[in-house]
Parts: sequence; C-alpha cells; structure tokens
Amino acid sequence: MKALKERLDILFSTDTITPNAMKMCEATINKFVVPGKEKKYTKLVTHLAMAVTRIERGEELTAPPEHIMQEIRQSPHFPQAKQNVEWIESILAGELPDEERQYLAMHFVSALQE
Repeated sequence: MKALKERLDILFSTDTITPNAMKMCEATINKFVVPGKEKKYTKLVTHLAMAVTRIERGEELTAPPEHIMQEIRQSPHFPQAKQNVEWIESILAGELPDEERQYLAMHFVSALQE
C-alpha cells in the first residue's frame, strides 16, 4: 500500500489532484486494497484521483468505449465492482457522472480478477 500512497503524494504535491481526491483515494485504498495485491489497484486509484479532480475542476468527461463496457458487464466480477463504485459514491455524498462510474467499474473488474 506504500507504493499507492507514494503515488498519491506525488500527484498531490504537484497539484495534479485535489485534497478531496487524495482523501477519497486513501479511503478507497483502506477499504478495498488487499496487502500484496496493490499493483492490481494502481490504475483504479490513479483514475479515481483524476476523476474526483476533474469533477471538482469542471473538466470534460468521456466514457469508455461501449464495446469494452459490454465485456465488463459480462464479467462475474461486475456486481462486486458496481457495489464498490456505489460505496465510493456514498463517501463522496453524491452520484458520480456515469462516465466515471463506468471507468471505475472497469478498473475494479480488472483489479478483482485473479
């Protein structure tokens, strides 16, 4: 988990992500990342940090390609990924834009695969 937190520290120290993004990612790491499997969560944590920052800064959002999302929705890990994204939304105290929910679900599915 040290590597993920160091990555966040770098993003934060360069003003690439907001304080709220940093806080959200730390909570997500503590909730979902299993020791020894940190590498599987690198893309998820980085995307989450950037997503929260984009939302707070009012930047343009884009969704993943639909053909990729069709594949993600067929994964046996998709229901768990969807629950994990709902947990993130509960911590943010509001809904994420659909584009960001899709990307986070995609990254959770990837991280949950063995």
